[in-house]
Amino acid sequence: MSHPLLELPNTLYAALVADLARSGRGVKESGAFLLGHANGTDRRVSSYLMYDVVAPESSRRYAYVAFTAQEMARAWDHCYATGLQVVADVHTHPKGPAQSISDRAHPIVSVAGHVALIVPYFSMQDPRPIDLGVHIFEGNRRWRSLFGKEAHDAILLT
Repeated sequence: MSHPLLELPNTLYAALVADLARSGRGVKESGAFLLGHANGTDRRVSSYLMYDVVAPESSRRYAYVAFTAQEMARAWDHCYATGLQVVADVHTHPKGPAQSISDRAHPIVSVAGHVALIVPYFSMQDPRPIDLGVHIFEGNRRWRSLFGKEAHDAILLT
């Protein structure tokens, strides 16, 4: 990979993994929209919006990530209000960073090129980029997945 897919500040990454762990409490999935600006293949993350903020009812009801249309609309309203865009999404899994069948079938943002991160072990084990799954939606139900060193190289912490 010639350049990273995502760039985000170290402090933001640390806050994100802590919030993911706090939200899921080691027993359920949690997630966030990664917000910022994208220019071509450059995606710079400047903030995030936790799923349980835009989808509090779904977050309480399910042990996995699920949204109603109204909850998704709240996320887009937040983007319009702040002038930011969703540059990626992230959610946790109980075990490894591979996608589930549901993840593959139902991307949070179903636009080719969208990046979805998966954090293993409900974000409870101080995950670093090398521990994550980086999944790029290619459209038409196809994904390209990066793990280990490839995942590490896809995420630049500044």
